[in-house]
Amino acid sequence: MKTNLYYLWIKTGEQPLGGTDSNVFLQLTGTQGHTESIYLPPQDIFAFEEGSIDKFVLEVPDLGNLTRCCIGQDATADSGWYVEYVRVKDDETSREWQFTFNRWLGVEEGGSLTACVDL
Repeated sequence: MKTNLYYLWIKTGEQPLGGTDSNVFLQLTGTQGHTESIYLPPQDIFAFEEGSIDKFVLEVPDLGNLTRCCIGQDATADSGWYVEYVRVKDDETSREWQFTFNRWLGVEEGGSLTACVDL
């Protein structure tokens, strides 16, 4: 099965206490399939902090044209997290998608630990 490299940029909003130290997970869905829930390990101690943009590279099967992005956290530390957007670029075709969340992920802050955005 053919794999693609997808570059991800996750923007944490600038709201006070908008960052998280919890484990973060992401799932992408496209016209040719979907990924499992993928753990995104923090790159440093400043990952997923207020106002930050965190970058990741995923090597996964070719998903075709992306249609949905789900992101979540497990509330293990600093339960509330404000996710502004997830931007994805397909390395092979240079196609880009932006999934705008603009919402809190946290039981107390937003009522849920996960959210999905459809394009």
